[in-house]
Amino acid sequence: MIRTITQSLLAALMFGAPASASAAQPLRLKQILDSVEGTHPKLEQSERKRDAAEGKALSARGGFDPKVALKGKWTPVSYYENAQIDATIEQATPLWGASVYAGYRFGWGDYAVYKGDLRTREYGELRAGINIPIWNGGPIDARRAKIATTKAGIRGADALVDATTLTLQREAADAYWTWVAAGRNLAITEGLLELARTRQKALDAQVDAGAIEAIKKVDNERLVLSREAKMVKARQKLDKAAIDLSLYYRDAELRPVRPTVDQVPPNIRDPGPPSSVSLEAGIDEALERRPELAGLDAEREAVDVQVRLAKNLRSPDASVQAFGAQDFGPGTTQPSAEFGVGFMLSIPIPLRKARGQLQVARAERAGIRAKVRGTRDKIESEVRKAHVALVASQRAWDLARRQGEAAEVLAEAERSRFRGGASDLVVVNLRELSVASAQTSVVDAAADYHRAHADFRVATGRSPL
Repeated sequence: MIRTITQSLLAALMFGAPASASAAQPLRLKQILDSVEGTHPKLEQSERKRDAAEGKALSARGGFDPKVALKGKWTPVSYYENAQIDATIEQATPLWGASVYAGYRFGWGDYAVYKGDLRTREYGELRAGINIPIWNGGPIDARRAKIATTKAGIRGADALVDATTLTLQREAADAYWTWVAAGRNLAITEGLLELARTRQKALDAQVDAGAIEAIKKVDNERLVLSREAKMVKARQKLDKAAIDLSLYYRDAELRPVRPTVDQVPPNIRDPGPPSSVSLEAGIDEALERRPELAGLDAEREAVDVQVRLAKNLRSPDASVQAFGAQDFGPGTTQPSAEFGVGFMLSIPIPLRKARGQLQVARAERAGIRAKVRGTRDKIESEVRKAHVALVASQRAWDLARRQGEAAEVLAEAERSRFRGGASDLVVVNLRELSVASAQTSVVDAAADYHRAHADFRVATGRSPL
């Protein structure tokens, strides 16, 4: 009977106790990652930054909103009694910086000769015109530059969301496997305690029958107390791991949820091959997928726009205009139609503002280029280190598994000798502790492998799963 119980408990040490029908469903990593994407505050902060970037883009597009102006004047007490009403709508366009306008003007009353152009015919005057920049403001202007910059800002905000997601997923995977390992190690400790308790019952019966000395029962009682103390520490470690994991696992009201011990999976999946992706392929994939590089590319694009704008600001501020007007109704003898052209030229000297802006933009662009090089080197280093850890953890798990198998054989042999009177409880305890230590090493090595696997996938820009 003792042999049957012992074998059952050893199986629990290796594979975990079978779940009862009423036990909670095991908590899986996918549930944690889904919770991170839907509830984590840091990710929400990044998403709000993206909303802000979209708001800036909307504001930038407002630079092309039409402008309506209305003004009027009435002079009832004057040598020349008159009044004017003037309404204008102006629309800037992205076509070479050109802007168009249209308006209506109505003026009546008496005017001095030199202000006769303020008078209109009875139904007023309609007019329209266009202004086209030649150099400064033609290829690019502040409005178009702001729109291009805010578009790049949205790309950068999207990259920040992706980078935050990957970071949180890696942290969540690490916390999850730490929690699973703590739960499985608690099961090992409980199994070790149950072995001592079961043996205590057998020893009590043997002492009562006078088959063995009472001191052997006392020695085993010491083992029970020692293993109870180890179980307290194991449970404390599990509780701490559950608290850490709750930062990535939240309910519908966004409150952290601490997983319970009965949600620990019954076993840790055995490690597979180190990776189906070679190291060099992983580096290439990381350099293509990592959101940090996408964010820097968006920064570079925004700075390139500022360089173009600063170069354009060094050009002469020259533009040409064309306009036309038409009066309606009876009125003065002035011609009813007008058409004209004009030009404007302005040259700031010695262009210190434009030159300074260009210097700033070029310096920022050079800084981003250097940052890209450093980031690429950092990413490659992260992939290499993650790959090294992945291969090493797989090897460590294999060695721990083989040590565990050997420890089990020795422990079972020592128990058989103890039952036959050829061994003592001290040696049996040492063998059982060796089994527990070996199985703990197997659990820890498997958890290390899964953490390393998650790190490698995140390093290449992919989800841990």
